Amino acid sequence: MSYFDDANELVLHGKQTLDKIKSAYEESLNEQTIKKSLLIEIKNFMENLRSALDYSAHGLYDKYGDKTKKADKIYFPYAWTGLDNATFNAKKVIEQKIPGLTVNRPDIGAKIESYQHFASADNSWLPKFMELNNENKHQKLTPQTRKEIKELKITSGNVGMSIKGNAGIRISGNASIRIGNAIITGNQNINPNNPAIISGQGKQEIITWVSFHFTDNNEPVYPLLTQALNGIEKIVTELSKL
Repeated sequence: MSYFDDANELVLHGKQTLDKIKSAYEESLNEQTIKKSLLIEIKNFMENLRSALDYSAHGLYDKYGDKTKKADKIYFPYAWTGLDNATFNAKKVIEQKIPGLTVNRPDIGAKIESYQHFASADNSWLPKFMELNNENKHQKLTPQTRKEIKELKITSGNVGMSIKGNAGIRISGNASIRIGNAIITGNQNINPNNPAIISGQGKQEIITWVSFHFTDNNEPVYPLLTQALNGIEKIVTELSKL
């Protein structure tokens, strides 16, 4: 099998694993504790996806790399958090990770740049994911914390407003807020722990959003895993065709 075959197999395995993670994740949320088995599944999932990126880098090196240059370690090039496009190029990050690629196939170098966080906000998952997978973290389970965020939603007809977390609104004196056919009168402090007094036709909901977050970067776990899987599948698929 080629490096790209291995990368695609790891992505396929990631798709199958994510369903198991989702089930264990929801169980842990209900039990308000993180099961060790869930941590292991997440750790393996992330390391396998990181390997899929590095296998892709090896595949590119085999096809287009400069074999006269020493390349003990081939890794997928990425811009870490805070690294902009100009500095990424000045540091020759792609050339360091895949020697010869930018010379022999500058178009592929440009393609790799397009995957970086500075190219699109949709790529913000990449440095977060890679930094959670740094070598010094490979041998330990990634700690996570459970967070609850309350949200107050006030609606009337097709219009509404929401207040989340520690946010709040103070309405003083004769002031008021109109939302559709509902009126929130003055002399109120409104927040998710203190719903509003409403006149007219309107309704309120208090929603509790619950998730696990990575301790290292405070990112919600399941959304980041989903973004990483979708993003890495795209990268592997596109690079394998070049």
